[in-house]
Amino acid sequence: MHTVRYRSLCLAIIGAAVTVPLGANAADIYRAPAPTTYAPPPPIVQPNTWAGFYVGVNGGYAWGAGDDDTMRGDVSGGFGGGQIGYNFQSGNFVYGLETDLQAGRITGKSDDYASKESTDWFGTLRGRLGYAFGNTLLYGTGGFAYGGVNQKLTYADVLFSNDDTRTGWTAGAGIEYKVSGNWSLKGEYQYVDFGKEDLSSAAGTIEGPETSFHTAKIGLNYRLGSSSSYEPLK
Repeated sequence: MHTVRYRSLCLAIIGAAVTVPLGANAADIYRAPAPTTYAPPPPIVQPNTWAGFYVGVNGGYAWGAGDDDTMRGDVSGGFGGGQIGYNFQSGNFVYGLETDLQAGRITGKSDDYASKESTDWFGTLRGRLGYAFGNTLLYGTGGFAYGGVNQKLTYADVLFSNDDTRTGWTAGAGIEYKVSGNWSLKGEYQYVDFGKEDLSSAAGTIEGPETSFHTAKIGLNYRLGSSSSYEPLK
């Protein structure tokens, strides 16, 4: 009888000794995991694009050499106006259309031939094709030109004249640089050629001198609806 009780007591002690370490190990094994933290995704960067509409203002200077054969004197003068355009972009290549309108006073005369010329306004409609790297765009441009030209020429004591809207062509090149946000500065050269037109008088008509001149201008553009800097999208 005592032997049976002794064995039962020993088994109870051994069971208790085994259960306590197992319980402690189980608590270590099933410890609650630490809360998981997630890093925010990297910001989406908006591309530095030249694409989209833009408007701007400009001002410059025009000059042209006289021609003794056509009895034309040197011309020169200042002008100012505005431009509007639209660019497309594919990789580094930028292409689009631009139109501008200028008011000014580009005048000249030849005392030897009693001739006078004045261009009081002119405009262009041109294509543009360029290559962009970073904030800089190099481009060529060319297309249609028009303007108001007044010419007078005295020949054989007869005054011949023409005051009309002339048409012709233009070609040039430029550089544009983004200064901040949607703003950019540009410098541009254009050659404008209106060709020749007859001058008339009561005695008849004669062929007038060719009207052409060089232009150099600086401009400021603002891009509508397109960011020109590297900023995260909201």
